Amino acid sequence: MANLTGQQLIAKAGKYHQAGKFSQAEKIYRQLLNANPNDLTLLRILGMLERDRKNHKAAVDWFVLAKQVSADDPIILAELALTLEQGGNPDKAMTIATEAINRKPTDISIAIFFAKMCLARGHATRAAKAIEGALDSDPNNPEAWHLLSMAANSTGTLPVPLHYAKKLIQLQQQDAQPYATLATAHRLNGNLDEALASYDRSLERDRSFPEAIAGKAEVLESLGRTEEAEKILINAPENNSVLVALAKVRIARKLGKQDRAIQAIDSVMNQQLSPYHQSNLLMHKGRVLEELKKYDEAWKCWEDGNKLHGGTFPLTEHIKLVDTIIDACIEQPPQQHMQQDPAPIFIVGMFRSGTTLLEQILCANQKIDAAGEVDQMLRFVTEKPYPECIVNPNPKWREIYIERLGSNNSFCTDKMPMNYLHIGLIKSLFPDAKIIHTTRNPLDTCVSCFANSFSTSHAYTSNLKELTGVYKQYQRIMKHWEEQYPGQIHEVPYESIVNDLESTIKGTLEHIGVDFEPACLEFYNVRRIAVTPSADQVRKPIYSSSIGRHNHFIKHLNELIDLQ
Repeated sequence: MANLTGQQLIAKAGKYHQAGKFSQAEKIYRQLLNANPNDLTLLRILGMLERDRKNHKAAVDWFVLAKQVSADDPIILAELALTLEQGGNPDKAMTIATEAINRKPTDISIAIFFAKMCLARGHATRAAKAIEGALDSDPNNPEAWHLLSMAANSTGTLPVPLHYAKKLIQLQQQDAQPYATLATAHRLNGNLDEALASYDRSLERDRSFPEAIAGKAEVLESLGRTEEAEKILINAPENNSVLVALAKVRIARKLGKQDRAIQAIDSVMNQQLSPYHQSNLLMHKGRVLEELKKYDEAWKCWEDGNKLHGGTFPLTEHIKLVDTIIDACIEQPPQQHMQQDPAPIFIVGMFRSGTTLLEQILCANQKIDAAGEVDQMLRFVTEKPYPECIVNPNPKWREIYIERLGSNNSFCTDKMPMNYLHIGLIKSLFPDAKIIHTTRNPLDTCVSCFANSFSTSHAYTSNLKELTGVYKQYQRIMKHWEEQYPGQIHEVPYESIVNDLESTIKGTLEHIGVDFEPACLEFYNVRRIAVTPSADQVRKPIYSSSIGRHNHFIKHLNELIDLQ
């Protein structure tokens, strides 16, 4: 070995490394490092080796040392972030990943890594922004266009743009992925025939492609061809895919075959999955167990799932934000009304309070389009934080927002629930905007939040104490808006939708200024897919089982007791 050059030794160690002979590889790497303690390549390799060993603590130590030697090189930062992520420290991982992209925003490899981190947390807009900032350096990078397509499919804003996926098809015409990505965009837009055709093109290229199998099954189920969907899933090649497993769960639940749903989840649940995927499976398993009336087992699944994917939420900072918003808006003088075209309809409320259901019902009316969850108000307050956004708004914001809606209809909904924070800004930009506030029993709302997966920006949903804190701030600011804009905020209780759909919707449409259409009572026939945890629920007629849901879990809800 003494006669080998440094490069030859690295190559020899690399072969050991690739073969899983970590001890032999480490011995050579350390020998070389002793001769050059500040060799960045060797420090990085040793970090990667320990990560491959699943020894994340040791890997972090190597990458921290490499970070110091490299003066915070973005590639080293990305390696450190990846290691922290795999080691179960997602918050620190995201902080380091953000530092990496900020240091080199035009590096496509860093942007791709950062975008993946964002998408895993539900931050689709941040993912897209990162890729767009680096795309000029490699404009035909297929992975970049794939991530842009995934981000577009994940924002919740409708209609989903198709050009990202079409560009990907141009770059990879023989691959299955681009056609599946385009199909998903069509599916979300409600273009189900086009979605089926694109999924079939994907499967022509790879009959075992999970995204195409799962997506096609979901489209068939949406078209009422549930048994055909089940057959596709049963005959699907074994590939240990979480996507396919969740599609099986969806279909099995619809057919009342909860045992098959449990089996599908258990078949893919293992420690090789990411914490995100494990958490998602556990949340679904909990809902199946709830249907089987195994309430304690269901709650245990949700607890375990939330621990895997929860993260932390800055409740103190959130309270300060609410304070700032209220103070800023108290000082805001009244605005002169003006008519907008299309007239925005803002559906606001806590998550799981019925916002998706109400949007689906209203948009069965021909005069109302659905834009889904539009994050534009959040973008505005990021550009100019409170109180500046109220005191000195950008004069182009109204135009930007209307363009973002992308509607030519008389009215268009924006059902971003958290816009309840920004009603003051909304009314300053659109004095005639219609504000619809969905409400629901607080304990039912919170149980439903706890039983579903949300992005890490809403980590409070995974912790009952933090969920209680956020809910109280929601109550506080909505009371403020009702005082500020008396008679201008129309409340729609979820329980009223369930118990008296026709009267409730007629009253809501009257508030908006639109005539009632009977199609609103058969909203589940509208060929549009909701991009939220409520997607399955809004594709079927109204049901009452969610009213009083919390009663099955009352012994677990001590931290929510103040909300009753």
